Amino acid sequence: MSGEFDQRRAARKRATAPIPVVDVMNERVIGQLGNLSTSGMMLLVSSEPVHGGVYQVAFTLPDAQHREHRIEIGIQEQWHEPAASAGQFWSGYRIVSGGDDAVRAIDEWLGPPAD
Repeated sequence: MSGEFDQRRAARKRATAPIPVVDVMNERVIGQLGNLSTSGMMLLVSSEPVHGGVYQVAFTLPDAQHREHRIEIGIQEQWHEPAASAGQFWSGYRIVSGGDDAVRAIDEWLGPPAD
C-alpha cells in the first residue's frame, strides 16, 4: 500500500460484517466497507476509482442498541491498488464532509479510544 496509508493518524475499526457503501448520486453500491475511522475509510470497490475523486456516499452502521443509522458523508480518494480478486480495488478515502449526526454515529460505532 502507498505511504499515505501508513501515515494514518486516527485508529480504525474493521468491518466484521458486510456493509455496502452506496454512491448517493446514482444510488449504486460502489463497494464494501473495509475499515473506518473518524477521518477516513477503506473500501473494497468494484471498479477503479478516480485518483483524488470526490464522492458522496451513504452506508448504515448499527448503534449499541443494534439500531441502524444511515451515514451520509463526502469522501475523497487518497490511494488505491488492485485487490486479489480481478476487477476489484482496495481504496483509501479521507472524509471531507459529514453532518453532526453522521459524526456521532461513527464515533459510537468506533467505541471508546484505546489506551
